[in-house]
Amino acid sequence: MENIVDIMKALSDETRLRIINLLFIKDLCVCDIVETLEITQTKASRHLKYLKNAGLVEDRKKAQWVYYSAVRNTNNKFIDSLIHENIRSKEPYKSDLSNLEAWIIRKDIECD
Repeated sequence: MENIVDIMKALSDETRLRIINLLFIKDLCVCDIVETLEITQTKASRHLKYLKNAGLVEDRKKAQWVYYSAVRNTNNKFIDSLIHENIRSKEPYKSDLSNLEAWIIRKDIECD
């Protein structure tokens, strides 16, 4: 892991935990996170930058969109365990996954 203090600080915020939870499911753009968590674009971008600076999230550009994904490597077993064994079954994280699924369906319908 990068700097453990930076990682722990990044994970100390509920919104950032909620974003990481989503990114362990699927690569997402800011608009996906905004719609799923019902937060502003500014707030989502600020938290994504914080997670990226901590080495927990990476981004890639695809056309005009920037997609974010959770960094997965052998050093992230702690985060993987945190997400899958601890927070995923609790609220609001559980509802976030349902909201993401519903948003993806709506988004696919609107784009067709």
